Amino acid sequence: MDRLIANLERLVPEAMAGARLRYRVLREVLYSQPVGRRQIAIRLGCSERSARSEIAALKEQGALEITPGGIMLTNHGLELVHMIDEVIPYLEGLNSLALHLQQRLKLDAVVVVPGDSYLDPYAKKDLGRAAARYFKEVLPEVSIVAVSGGATLAEMGNAIPPGPARHDVMVLPARGGLGEKVEEQANTIAAHIAEAIGGHYRLLHIPDNLEENTMKSLMANSQIAEIVSQLKSCDLLIHGIGSALEMASRRGLAEGALKILEDQQAVGEAFRYYFDAQGEIVYSVTGIGLELSDLENIPIVVAVAGGSNKARAIEAVLTNRGRGTLITDEGVARAILERRQ
Repeated sequence: MDRLIANLERLVPEAMAGARLRYRVLREVLYSQPVGRRQIAIRLGCSERSARSEIAALKEQGALEITPGGIMLTNHGLELVHMIDEVIPYLEGLNSLALHLQQRLKLDAVVVVPGDSYLDPYAKKDLGRAAARYFKEVLPEVSIVAVSGGATLAEMGNAIPPGPARHDVMVLPARGGLGEKVEEQANTIAAHIAEAIGGHYRLLHIPDNLEENTMKSLMANSQIAEIVSQLKSCDLLIHGIGSALEMASRRGLAEGALKILEDQQAVGEAFRYYFDAQGEIVYSVTGIGLELSDLENIPIVVAVAGGSNKARAIEAVLTNRGRGTLITDEGVARAILERRQ
């Protein structure tokens, strides 16, 4: 496919440029509908005349509908977006970038979407859609799914397309994690995903950073113990990655803990564990849910995280993992590879 795209670029460069622009129009409508021509032109950095021409062509194809309230995607337009999503990595030359990152981090697979979600909020939505596509691909192989929280995984939950109901699938939060935005909590995301696929879910209404005695008391509860047991038997884990100090502050860690993180130069966080740049754990917080050691027994482990500002955090968390899949964006991939060079 890479060779085919390269040959087409040489043969009909204007056609390839037109394909990219038309995809960007569809993407803009997808995320902003109903939307006007002027807003599309501004977002794409092109003239209104160019935007009008592309919109008219897509309308003629049946991909767009022009209403009094603004321009909308049709069902055919949505199908086109999903179809082109699979081609975009080749059009943008991202497959080779993904392969280099996969080799550097020693992972099983890496998926890279265009852009930098630190600078472009639409790139974060693209990241969520890429994660949703991956999830649907592996769904036939799983019966218990564990998900962590975060804004990017919330986007993934929103992007899961409808399909045949999977009544045999259980979706669980990888940890409790109360105290974050409700829509970004693992509980909320687990429930949303389960509803999208027609599966079942169970919730863990438990905060992190519990005292030892409190944790023992909670684990004595049969319902909580059963959920934790199911978690440890999950077939698929999808988790986010955060910057260490940002996550520590968001979760209200005490001053003493923050000082430890600073002294130990922690840069990344996942599952209540904080990592330094060498991928070593320098601090952890007590909590109920999956532990880092559980990952060795989970068949499919997927990290979903993007934004060039998180490149060091993502690299730190995954440096010593040696397996699994990373779904990220171009900003992260280039930042990690350029620093390593």
